[in-house]
Amino acid sequence: MVHSCKEIVVLNEGADLDALSAALAVQKLYPGSCLLTPRYLSKRAGEVFRDYRHLFHTTDELPERFVLILTDTRYFPESIPKETVEKVIVYDHHPTGDVENYEGKVDRVGAATTLVVEDLMERGVELTPEEATVIALGIYEDTGNFTYEGTTERDLKAASWLLYKGADLKIIRRYMLESFTKEQIDIVRRILSSIEKIYLDGREIAIATAVLEKYEPDINALLYEVKDLKEADAFFVIIEAEGKTYVFGRSQTEDIDAGNILSYFSGGGHPEAGATKLENVSASRIKNMLVNYLKGIKSQKLRVGDIMSSPPFLLSDHLSVKDALLELSERGFANAPVIDRDGNLIGIISKKSLLKLSRLYPEEPIEEFVNKDFTTLSPDSPVWEAEEVLTKFGQKLIPVVEEGVVVGVVTRLDILHRMKEDLGEVKALHKRVKIPGNIESISKEVGEIAQGLGYKAYIVGGVVRDILLGKEVWDLDFVVEGDAIELAERLASRYKVKTHPFPEFGTAHLKVGTLKLEFATARRETYSRPGAYPKVERASLKEDLVRRDFTINAMAISVNPESFGTLIDYFGGVRDLKDKIIRVLHPVSFIEDPVRILRALRFAGRLGFKCSKSTERLLKQAVNLGLLEEAPTGRIMNEIRLALREDRILEILSLYRKFKVLEHIIKGFNWTQNLEDKLVSLKKVTDWHSLEFPSERIDYGWVFLMVILSTIKPDVSMKFLQDVSAPSWVRESMESLYTTLNIIKGNLQKAERNSEIYKLLKGVHLSLLLILMSCREVQDKVKLFLERLRFVKVPPEAVREMKERGLEGRELGEEIEKLKERLMDEEKSFIMERP
Repeated sequence: MVHSCKEIVVLNEGADLDALSAALAVQKLYPGSCLLTPRYLSKRAGEVFRDYRHLFHTTDELPERFVLILTDTRYFPESIPKETVEKVIVYDHHPTGDVENYEGKVDRVGAATTLVVEDLMERGVELTPEEATVIALGIYEDTGNFTYEGTTERDLKAASWLLYKGADLKIIRRYMLESFTKEQIDIVRRILSSIEKIYLDGREIAIATAVLEKYEPDINALLYEVKDLKEADAFFVIIEAEGKTYVFGRSQTEDIDAGNILSYFSGGGHPEAGATKLENVSASRIKNMLVNYLKGIKSQKLRVGDIMSSPPFLLSDHLSVKDALLELSERGFANAPVIDRDGNLIGIISKKSLLKLSRLYPEEPIEEFVNKDFTTLSPDSPVWEAEEVLTKFGQKLIPVVEEGVVVGVVTRLDILHRMKEDLGEVKALHKRVKIPGNIESISKEVGEIAQGLGYKAYIVGGVVRDILLGKEVWDLDFVVEGDAIELAERLASRYKVKTHPFPEFGTAHLKVGTLKLEFATARRETYSRPGAYPKVERASLKEDLVRRDFTINAMAISVNPESFGTLIDYFGGVRDLKDKIIRVLHPVSFIEDPVRILRALRFAGRLGFKCSKSTERLLKQAVNLGLLEEAPTGRIMNEIRLALREDRILEILSLYRKFKVLEHIIKGFNWTQNLEDKLVSLKKVTDWHSLEFPSERIDYGWVFLMVILSTIKPDVSMKFLQDVSAPSWVRESMESLYTTLNIIKGNLQKAERNSEIYKLLKGVHLSLLLILMSCREVQDKVKLFLERLRFVKVPPEAVREMKERGLEGRELGEEIEKLKERLMDEEKSFIMERP
C-alpha cells in the first residue's frame, strides 16, 4: 500500500526482527510516517512482516524531500540519495555509524526497540495488543529472551510495559522457539567440528569456520544455544558461502568488545555482539587475521595502503606514444596511470597497447589512447576489495587515490603475495592414511634417503587425490624440502636406473620398474603475466601447496619415517573430495594462470565433480575477460591434448560448451545444438567400438576434436591441429573429412549391395568410419562393414585353384577381391533383410 509521507523509515537489507519491531514502534511515534517496503529481511523478520504487514504503513516510492528514520543502525543507506533527506532520526543501540547529525536516541541497551518504546511510554501512546506483541518480539530476539550479556533493566521495563499493553507471550514464544531444518542442523554440525579455542589473559575465545554452498542467515540463532560457544567468554563464527564471507561474534564479558573487534574488518556492532560481511576473501584468511588481531599481532597488510607500490610511476598525458613506450620498457612496467598537467588521474595505459599504437601513431600524445574505464581505491580500502577489482573487472593495475592524488598502485602480483602471506599461518588437517601396497616400499625408501640427507619428502598433488579416491597409482610425484635432484640421484643409484634432471626447475624424473617417479624441490612461483611460465624459487611445503590449482590437488602425504602416511591438508581438499567439489585456492587463481580454466573443467568432467559457486563465478569472469587468449598457445594445447585422452571426454566437452571456452581458443568456432547431437551420437559409437573391438582402440578424443573442427574453415582447423601436435593420422583424416567424406556418405546411402559398401569403405581410416557410423542415415551400413564385410575371406582352396591357373601378384589380388565381393553379395544382404 502506498501512502504520501514526509517521514520514511528505511531498514537495512537483511534487517532483523529488532529493526522491524522498532520500525513499527516508530510509526506509532510518527503517525504520518511510512516504512519503505523492505526488499530483504532475515528469515524471522520476514515471517513476522508477512504475518503482520497490515500493521505497517508502507510505501514503494520515495518523495522528493523527506525525513529519514533509521532503526537499529546509524549507517546512511547506500540506496538513498543524500540530497533528498531533510534530516535524520535514529533509534539505535550500536555505538558506531556514519550519521553524525541526527535526532532520536542512540544508547547502549539490549535492543533498539527498547529506545523507541521508552519514548512511547513517555508520550503515553496507546497500542493494540497485536501491535504490542510485534514490537515486543524485537526486544525478545535481540536480548536472547533476556539472557544475553548486553541486556539491561531498561529492556525489561520496556517489555513489562508491552506486556501491560497486551503483548501475547504465546505468539512471542511461537516465533522465538523456531524449529530448524535438517540442512541447518547439518551446517551446525560442520561448524561445531571446526571449533578451535584460544586463551588470552585467562579468557576463553572460541572460533568456528565453515565453507558452505549456500548461506543460511538464521543459523546464528541455533549456534547461540551451542554449549561450546555459549560457555566461552566470547565466540566468533566465520562462514564462507557464494563468494562472500560472513563473520559474527558474541562477547559475554566486559573485557572483550565484539563490535570493536569486528570494526577492524569493516564491520561493527556493540560490545556484546558484532558482525561483518566481506566479499572475495576466504574464511581461512579471515580466521588467521582474527586470531592475530586477538593475540595483538595486527596484520600490517590488511589495507590497500599496506601493499601498494609507492610512490607510483606516472606518465604525463602529453607524452608521445613512442616516448611513453620507452619509459615503460626501461622500467619493466606493463601498465601505468596517466595524469594531466594538473596532476589529475585521467586513465591507464598499457605497454601492450603502446606497442600496437607505436606503428601507426608514434608521435601522437597518449591522452588520446588511455583506458578511461577503470576503478580506483583509497589507501584505507580493504585488500580484498583490490582482489575483487582485479578478478571481477580484469584490471591489471589499480591506481590508489587519496584526496584526488595518485599515491600508489596495486597489481595482481601484489595481491597474490599478500594472500600467500595470509595463508602462511593456516593450520593443516593431519590424519593417517593407508599408502597403497604397490608404492609403499619405494615411498619408505624415499623418506629414509631424505632423512639421511637432512631433508623432508612428501607425496603431493593428484597422486594424493587418487590415493584418497581409491584409484590405482603408477605415477608418483614427490616434493622435497631440500635438493630434489640429489635425492632422486641417490634413489636411482640404489636401483641402478638413469635420472633425468632439470636443474633450471629443480626437478628430476626416473623410472623404477613400472613406477614413474618425479621429484621436485619445494618451490614458490611468480608469474610476470597471465599464463606465462613461472619464475621459480625454493620454499617450504606449505608455500609449494599454496601455488597449486585446486584444493583437491593441494594435499600432501608425508613419507618421512617419523610421520609416514600422514595426510597434510591446508585448504579443505578432503572435504571437497567428499563433497565432489572443484575449488580454487585463491580468487586470482585463473588470472595467475588461465590454463587452470581448462584444468578445472577437465577434472570436473573426469571425476563427475562440480565447481563450487565461487570458483564457477571466477572461472566465468576469467573467460569473459579473454584471459585464455593471453596464455601461451603451447600450454593451452597441452591441456587440450590431456582432455582428449580422458574417457569422459563428452562430459568435458559439455563443460567446455557451458563455459564457452573453445570460442576463445579456436578462431571462428561456435557451439550449435547440431554439433552437440553429433558428439552424443559419436560417443555411443566409440563406446560400442571399444567393447566390440578392444584391440583396435584409438585415442577417440581426436575423433571428437575432428568433428568439432569440421564446423570451421579448413585452413583454421589444420593450423589448430598443427598447434596441438596432432598425430599424422588425425591430420590426414581431417583432410579427407573435408574433401571426400561427404561424397562417400552420399554414395553409401545409394549402395544396395554388400560389395558396394565394402568397396566404398575399405581403406577408409577407422576415425572416419566412426564419424560416418555416427550418422543415422548410414549407420547400419558402416556397422555391417565393421562387424562382417571387412572380415570376409576367400576359401583357401579357391586361392590355390587361382594359383594353379597361373595367376600371381597384382592379377591374383584382383581376382581374390572380385571373388570376395561375389561371396558378400551371394548372401542375403543386411540391407535387404530390413523391413
